[in-house]
Amino acid sequence: MKLRTQLQDAWYLFVVPALAALLPWRLAWRGLRWIARHGGGPFAEGAQAAAVIAPEYLPIGDRQAFAAEARLIWLLDTCDLYLSLYHRQRGWRPWHVRQVGAWPTRGPFVALGSHHGTGHWLFRSLAEAGHDAIWISARWERREFAAVPLRYLYGRLRGRDVRRLSGRDLAIRPHVRERLAEALAAGDVVTGLIDVPPRLAPRGQRPVRLLDRAVSLPGGLLDLARDAGVPVVPYWIEFDLERGVRHFCIGEALDPADPDRTLQALADVLDRQIRRTPAAWFFWPEWPRWTADAPAALGAGPPQTPDATPVA
Repeated sequence: MKLRTQLQDAWYLFVVPALAALLPWRLAWRGLRWIARHGGGPFAEGAQAAAVIAPEYLPIGDRQAFAAEARLIWLLDTCDLYLSLYHRQRGWRPWHVRQVGAWPTRGPFVALGSHHGTGHWLFRSLAEAGHDAIWISARWERREFAAVPLRYLYGRLRGRDVRRLSGRDLAIRPHVRERLAEALAAGDVVTGLIDVPPRLAPRGQRPVRLLDRAVSLPGGLLDLARDAGVPVVPYWIEFDLERGVRHFCIGEALDPADPDRTLQALADVLDRQIRRTPAAWFFWPEWPRWTADAPAALGAGPPQTPDATPVA
């Protein structure tokens, strides 16, 4: 293990966000912006990859400023964990995270978002509305983090807090579908993210249009909602990065009877949010391969060359 990497992980995953969560928010926000402009750490590689790839697909402008903004949103995401740990009431939200819209008054339903900076606010918002929820999670294996043990500890801490906020254990393979169906039958909320590329979720991909390209997204949760006869409710975050204010937005409930149409409606929400705050999308490094893999994922033949090839 490299000592420098461990020190940076400690600084960015524990020290900085934990201190920022204790400060008055306007002061904390100024500090986080300054650190994001000058820092690196565990967010540097992903932010730099995003700054290389995103301008090939959207008009970005200053790539260094874009990378700093991506690091800022990663920092903000880590800070959310400590805000949550310091305020144990499940339904608490600070003044700088404002809710727009409302969840259905009764469950069950399926809440679907994306890897676009929603942090812990999904679970606090659901708890505030009186809903327990189940979250689909990858298995967190210590051996995969042997070289970066502090990232493993951070991930475990985050997972424990999600379980506390959601009121239910995480759904981890195998037998995920059975557990989700049981949660819906009990009147709880199933939560998930739709923007998972074919490389990570090869089964059940459906065609959508995203960022002006024909790609695919997984439709398994829509099939689950259709089979259970429950609505799908989209959610997303809108950022005001000048003031450090976010709006947690809840959309109108969608009928999953036509999964392809519903999935495109969810992709349209994601498309708008990526264009609005492109640095907040955590999956930019996957996008070139995502577009290349889509034909094979949809059974249309071997992967094709992406529409735009980022410069390495």
